[in-house]
Amino acid sequence: MLIYMIRGGIMVLGQRDEVLLDIYSIDYLLKCSVLESNQQILLLSPVSGKIDIFMKHDPVVLIKHDDGNINVTSGEVADIDKSARCVAMKIRDEEIPEERRFFERYPASLMVSARKKYSNKRMYMRVRNISMYGMGAISEVELDEGESVDIDLITERNMLYFSGKVIWREQMDDVFEYGLQLTHCDVATRYLLQEYLNKQKPNYLSMIPKAK
Repeated sequence: MLIYMIRGGIMVLGQRDEVLLDIYSIDYLLKCSVLESNQQILLLSPVSGKIDIFMKHDPVVLIKHDDGNINVTSGEVADIDKSARCVAMKIRDEEIPEERRFFERYPASLMVSARKKYSNKRMYMRVRNISMYGMGAISEVELDEGESVDIDLITERNMLYFSGKVIWREQMDDVFEYGLQLTHCDVATRYLLQEYLNKQKPNYLSMIPKAK
């Protein structure tokens, strides 16, 4: 059994424990059993056997629910074994360096549409954490540090529009990971984003009975 220190508490996981996954490609929580665990990698088997919803480097929110308490942490798909119908998940709830930290960040698994400033060509980014003033995202499209982008974020109730700037980037295999600063949005959008972040855990609690 392993104890993961996460922001806001701890997450205790052991073999055969059940965890729930929030992933952008489906609109429900996915039940998974823990097959193996070490300090950074969890080997998970979806109860439904669904593996085709995963891509390598996908951001995933891991959810552990015990006796009315809920803990969430950020994960990333490290490997997929289609024959064994299991997925290796890397725990990504790491401490964010001071120079990259703007506000409290929430684990996320979101797909956003974006475009370079003054361009009509759309690209898609997978968001793995988000705050009031920034987000961490993954994309196959290469952007330069300092480059400006326009971002469209669809929640279950609203479409939010932001201007952003690439603060840092790192290359991972054939994708790029970015730290994006949200540089401009109107007051109403800022309010809706705060409301969305505040409701993350309550929304997960309401989705748990329908997990599959």
